[in-house]
Amino acid sequence: MPPSYFPLRWESTGDQWWYASPIDLAAANGHYDLVRELLHFDTNLLIKLTSLRRIRRLETVWDDDEQFADVAKNRSKVARKLLLAGEPNNGNGHGHNSLIRAGYGGWLLYTAASAGDVGFVKELLKRDPLLVFGEGEYGVTDILYAAARSKNCEVFQVLLDFTIWSKGDEIGSVFKWEMMNRAVHGAARGGSLEILKRLVEDCGDVVMYRDLQGCTLLHSACGRGQTEVVKYLIESYDLIGLTDTQGNTALHIAAYNGHLRVVELLVSSSPSLIALTNSYGDTFLHTTVAGFRTPGFRRVDQQIELMKHIVSGKIVNVDDIINVKNNDGRTALHVAVIENIHSDLVELLMTVRSIDLNIKDIDQMTPLISLDNGRYQPHLRS
Repeated sequence: MPPSYFPLRWESTGDQWWYASPIDLAAANGHYDLVRELLHFDTNLLIKLTSLRRIRRLETVWDDDEQFADVAKNRSKVARKLLLAGEPNNGNGHGHNSLIRAGYGGWLLYTAASAGDVGFVKELLKRDPLLVFGEGEYGVTDILYAAARSKNCEVFQVLLDFTIWSKGDEIGSVFKWEMMNRAVHGAARGGSLEILKRLVEDCGDVVMYRDLQGCTLLHSACGRGQTEVVKYLIESYDLIGLTDTQGNTALHIAAYNGHLRVVELLVSSSPSLIALTNSYGDTFLHTTVAGFRTPGFRRVDQQIELMKHIVSGKIVNVDDIINVKNNDGRTALHVAVIENIHSDLVELLMTVRSIDLNIKDIDQMTPLISLDNGRYQPHLRS
């Protein structure tokens, strides 16, 4: 039974609001007839329904909440009915399906994988094995990530097998390695501890698994707030002090993405991370502030909650890092003021008793001078 209350709007970073649409809500509750009626009124709604960007946002605000556990399954049921409705011969599976032919095969497979619907996944791969590599905005990395989110080992293994062996005997060692690398990172980001353990159990050194940004598996798990996976990786492998290509530790990544529980876990496991800076001289406090200005969707309530815990001293001694300057000579307060970030954040930083308001950056600007020059305009709320 679906929950009686679905939140339909959320405050994002940058003092912006994001809203779910009626077709999002209908699909999340499994109301196929309603979804179909909405599409009859406006066929452009199919673009919203199948947008990877929108689905990722909805996963953050609905799917990741335990009370909305059936949302992914409901979307999958709606997607399969839409697939069958597009059959030219009364849904008997013969001929070219209009939905797949129109380029929505990647969305269908992502939706099926997210729900852990092994039957639907196999049905789609039987129609077109190459769908495993995605279509349109959906890529193979997205498909594997979706399967990991479902926590269904069979679904993940089916997709991984199709990924690796779809090219038959022509597969090379480089291609196989790349697919395995994407698979383990997908498992880490998706939060499936069981799948991740199966993938790395025969691996001599998990450090070799790095993505294009040089992120380790620990970075990937921290970026998505996957606490169980993070705990396992910390306890099992020596990854906690490693950095990506920009010098970010896992703590920088977790703080930037506003994952309080992961930040607490990292700090308690390795207190020395607190003092480490990245290639730009930023501490994890700088990246926490930077998380408020990300152009993508980010739940500002979670980011504020993390900052409250940092400032209160519950996680670290904030006096040790509040006045640390990066390579541009800027403290976390400089960054918050100059980038015109959320007013609540500036107010929180100002509550730290040891904060030095007279520190000058490379432009000889203090945070107060920036305020006086009008570079900071508090965001007003209705």
